[in-house]
Amino acid sequence: MRTHAKFSLARSTRFIVMAGTAIAVMLLLNAAFSAYVLRENTIRERSQQLSNLSVVLSQQASQAIFSANTVLDSIIDVLDLAGVDTQVKLKEFTASEMTYELLKEKTRSNPIIDVATIIGSDGRVLNFSRSFPAPVIDLSDRDYFEFLKSTNSTTTFYSVPVQNKGNRDWVFYFAKRINDDRGDFLGVVLIGVSVKVFSMFYEEIAKNLGEGASLTLYRDDQTLLTRWPLVEDMIGVKNRGDVITKSLNLVGDRDGVLITRSPAFNLNSEVVTRMVSFRRVGNYPFIVGASLTKKLYLEGWFEDVWTVMYSAVISLAVLTLGMILLIKAQRRNAKIQFAVNHDSLTGLPNRVLFFERFQFALQVAKKRKSKIAVAFLDLDNFKMINDNYSHSAGDLLLIEIANRLRSCLRNGDTVGRIGGDEFVLLLPNIDGMDSAWAVCEKVREALEKPFLLASILINPTASVGLAVFPDNGETEAELLAAADQAMYQAKKSGRNIVKPSLKK
Repeated sequence: MRTHAKFSLARSTRFIVMAGTAIAVMLLLNAAFSAYVLRENTIRERSQQLSNLSVVLSQQASQAIFSANTVLDSIIDVLDLAGVDTQVKLKEFTASEMTYELLKEKTRSNPIIDVATIIGSDGRVLNFSRSFPAPVIDLSDRDYFEFLKSTNSTTTFYSVPVQNKGNRDWVFYFAKRINDDRGDFLGVVLIGVSVKVFSMFYEEIAKNLGEGASLTLYRDDQTLLTRWPLVEDMIGVKNRGDVITKSLNLVGDRDGVLITRSPAFNLNSEVVTRMVSFRRVGNYPFIVGASLTKKLYLEGWFEDVWTVMYSAVISLAVLTLGMILLIKAQRRNAKIQFAVNHDSLTGLPNRVLFFERFQFALQVAKKRKSKIAVAFLDLDNFKMINDNYSHSAGDLLLIEIANRLRSCLRNGDTVGRIGGDEFVLLLPNIDGMDSAWAVCEKVREALEKPFLLASILINPTASVGLAVFPDNGETEAELLAAADQAMYQAKKSGRNIVKPSLKK
């Protein structure tokens, strides 16, 4: 995911630079042409700018929708991990303040998310991110609820915008169905996307385009979700014109740019000559669009050619700068979030993130009366490796060890680095000590194989101490102490072994 994000950022940057260079050259050439040629080139330049802008909007919307869907899926994953497969379990899970804090934290992770909500099978809100306990709110009349209740679909449903019953702000929802263990309907998980926040982002991109410009986001049935400038009376209204369809049909021909004289949906159906460009948003059922009035896209035609060129370059520079700043901010935020929760050398979960997962896994195990295991892993004679081959070689070894640890674990297991050469494993949903020992033995054998680092062959080994809930302890402290003690027993017993805890 991190590699994909870097690739997307680099591709977007190259695209902006290439487009800006091409437009700048075109503007310089326009200065030498007659008034007629200047007019045609101005239209052409504006068309390219509008096409570029619609591409940027499509990419941004796709990223925002993906991000919101990721939050939605993460809530579904939490429900699955918690074993919520009956109506009783759903109500029990959503009745806790811990669930409220979870939903609240999810909304903080993304500025476009207005609210996260869990709804029961009767359409009533069980818990949401605004307050705890949730007030009595009936959402059974919403389109997402009616659809998901009657359709056993695992895909995301994207609603028409509505005024939130909690705070009356305009929101459109991403919704997924919750099923019980038989596939019957339990309820719905919702992520509400703020119409206003989307509009504010559009404003930052387009406010320098001038009066007469507008940016829009539609559902694929041409229902308006949000726009800039924001006109709340238009939100949720369906655009019944054919301009969007015509523009989409031109995407492979003239980059989707269309000059039309027809009733303008964004201008109360007034007949206006304007330039528009619409694009679909990846594989999502959304359409983004940008529109300029004739006065705007020909602005500066009657003025001095140098003024026109200067204005166009400045406009493009501002737009480019805005996109660069946005990309940098997203990249910086992602790095900060990752750095807070992960070890800087190996990329493994750090102590904070590991113990968060440990606490949650322990709570789930207690509720489900299942077993989990925790194991301390300490490299044997790691100081000797640092002394003999340098700390740089030691760091490279730690990185490779982290990679081998990841490859040995099951889906749902966690490995974290909590010290220089100390690692800790979390193994939820195990059958008992034998199963946990088998996983740890697999890890030990993987680490026993030689590592070739910068032409140096290193043969590390590891001692592992293992404790199982509830056999060796019922609290975090008890389990960790038991695993730590077992690890030291493994050291004393000759190293390079997995030692189960004998604590009862």
